[in-house]
Parts: sequence; C-alpha cells; structure tokens
Amino acid sequence: MKRILCATDFSEASEAAVAQAGQLAGALKVEVVLLHVTSEAPLWGESIYAPATRELFEAQRAWAATALGTVVATLAAAGVTARARVETGVAWQEILRIAREDQADVIVMGTHGRTGVNRLLLGSVAERVVRQAPCPVLTVRAPETRRKGARS
Repeated sequence: MKRILCATDFSEASEAAVAQAGQLAGALKVEVVLLHVTSEAPLWGESIYAPATRELFEAQRAWAATALGTVVATLAAAGVTARARVETGVAWQEILRIAREDQADVIVMGTHGRTGVNRLLLGSVAERVVRQAPCPVLTVRAPETRRKGARS
C-alpha cells in the first residue's frame, strides 16, 4: 500500500474520515492525498452577476486550499506524508477520477448516513463512490451520528 485518498467536504463526518486516514497512514507509513471537490454553477452568458459569481467560486477554492493546507501541516507534524488537491466538478466523479489518477490503494471518506427522502433528494456521494471505486472504500460517520444509530 502506498496511497490513501481522503475526500473531504469539511463536515463533521469528513473530519472523522481525515482523522481515520491520518491514523491509517501513520501506521502503514503511506501518503495521504486530501481532496476537496468544489462545485461550480455554469455562468450563463454575459450576466451582470457573472463577475461576482466568478469571484465567489475563486474565493471558495482559495478557502478550501488554505483549509487543506492546514490539515496537511497537522498531519506532517504527526509524521504523516500528505498533500492536498482542490478540484472542481461533480464530487463523486472527481473522487473516482483522482483515485484512478493518483493510483489510490484505498479511499477514506465521511458519510452522512442519510436515508429515505433525504437520500433520494440529496443523493449519496459515498454510495456512488463505493459502487464504482477502483479500490476499497472506508466510510466514516461523524461521532455523534454513530452514537445515535448505535444499539445498546
């Protein structure tokens, strides 16, 4: 094993996934590639809002890069080799593309554990990745989500 791809949307579930990926990478002495995928709405023609919208998307990417840089530094301080990538597109498609491109041995990602109508309306990035990934996928829930669903 050489590489763990850890996809994050900066949610609590993703934070738990990053922690898990860091622990695995430290124990196995492998690299972690942290990935955040931004979505960008199409800019329709010459709208008067296009420049402001473009600035918003650029600020979003810059914030994500800075946030990932902080995580990379934290992992490095713990002795874990890590690097960050910020991509734009459909989250599950980009995760799969980067997993192939970077030859990930495993994908670690958070899951919100949505069911029913929420899952139908919001979709499940994790489910799509699990179904189509070129490697094993470890999904991690946020700590309070695990407690709520745990059986006594």
